[in-house]
Amino acid sequence: MEENNKKLGLGLLVALGIGTMIGSGIFNSPTDLISTTNPMAVLIAWGIGVFGVIMLGLVFYLLSNKRPELQGGIYSYAKAGYGDFVGFNSAWGYFSSSFLGNIAFIVLIFKTVNSIIGEGYSMPPIIAFTCASMLLWSYFLIIRRGIRQAGIVNLVITIGKVIPLILVILFGFSAFKLGIFNVDNWSTVLASSGDNVGIGKQISGAMGTILWCFVGVEGLVVLSKRAEKPILVGKGTIIALIITAVLYVSISILSMGILPAKELIDAQTPLAAVLAQTVLGSAGAIIVKGGILISLVGALLCWLLLTTEILYTPAAQDGLMPKWFQKNNDKNVPTNALFFSMVATQIGLLAMLSPALQNAYYVATHMCTTNILIPYLLASMFAFKVYNKESGHLKEKIIAILAGIYSIYVIYAVGIGYLGLAFIIYAIGIGFYIKAKKEKNEAITHNEKIAMIAMIIMALIMIVLSIMGKISV
Repeated sequence: MEENNKKLGLGLLVALGIGTMIGSGIFNSPTDLISTTNPMAVLIAWGIGVFGVIMLGLVFYLLSNKRPELQGGIYSYAKAGYGDFVGFNSAWGYFSSSFLGNIAFIVLIFKTVNSIIGEGYSMPPIIAFTCASMLLWSYFLIIRRGIRQAGIVNLVITIGKVIPLILVILFGFSAFKLGIFNVDNWSTVLASSGDNVGIGKQISGAMGTILWCFVGVEGLVVLSKRAEKPILVGKGTIIALIITAVLYVSISILSMGILPAKELIDAQTPLAAVLAQTVLGSAGAIIVKGGILISLVGALLCWLLLTTEILYTPAAQDGLMPKWFQKNNDKNVPTNALFFSMVATQIGLLAMLSPALQNAYYVATHMCTTNILIPYLLASMFAFKVYNKESGHLKEKIIAILAGIYSIYVIYAVGIGYLGLAFIIYAIGIGFYIKAKKEKNEAITHNEKIAMIAMIIMALIMIVLSIMGKISV
């Protein structure tokens, strides 16, 4: 009983699920979306995006019920279906995705602080870097005290960040104007810039932003070992996904019907500008900026938990990561994996010493999205494989196929440049796999060697093409 009390119940799991998905995306999506897509096309894009993410969520739900013994989440699905090396790459891809997400969150925290202090103010890079480092290592101390304690902290943070979002929805309806939302020539001319952009390209342009908003839908599966019961993981995932989707779509539509496209695209904090147009006025803008900070602080906590767990579980459960990552403290927290995650993020924070923070944020979020799509695709393929072995289960197989198609489509929509960077990051991880195999006195198989060579060659080609300027992000 005492051990069970240390684990996560449905309430904390739902809060963690919402917390992993609601980060910077919900606050910045109106500006990000209007830069590539008109309001009516955004509706179509949200329809595709939400449907695709629901398919992914259902894949994780089905697998958590069908194969509850696979408690490592995404990586364990890939390993069970396609072997050690594919499983390792799924884990490494997920780690790199969450690591990049951590950097993006911290960068945006301090961009938001600048906007609160005053328009036109820019915090000196060295001060921002120092403060960011202090914030990062404060999380290290919180998480070391235990996963459940971190989950309770996140529950409080999640409640705090959802409140301003609800305010935007409640007060936004009174300021919504259908004439602003229905822009002229929406299927051919981009309202924010006047450029000629077809509806297909508009929808594709929105896909990266929409999926970035939902990255984290798989988070509870990664933490499945920490749940009181395996079945709660699937339930928590679906509940969190539905709540988040309703918030996202409502806020996106309201924002585009309150602020004209040319104003929305220039808004530094779009939801603050939106709420300022309601009866709450400037007070509403302050509330939203506070909500952004709370949201980012909470999302960062969730993602640091995931980043740590995805290094620890493959090491402790299957030996796919070096043994060093297996060490736990007396609170059952994987301290070495946590420390490695913190150091990697700390190194990434050196980007804060550059003045081009917005570009760094954009690249980090899209790299994060691309890197995680490959584990999503592998999980969908495994779900189809599991249910295809048995007669019937047509519904489950269709869900898996649709989730796989959606993953491939978004990889295409985000762009070849980001896929190239993903190949480079995946190739870097090969060294960790080789070390883990040596520690287990296991030989690298012939097929694994061929796959490694192919990955390295592809990474080198992408590096050369990038240097030549043939591909870019």
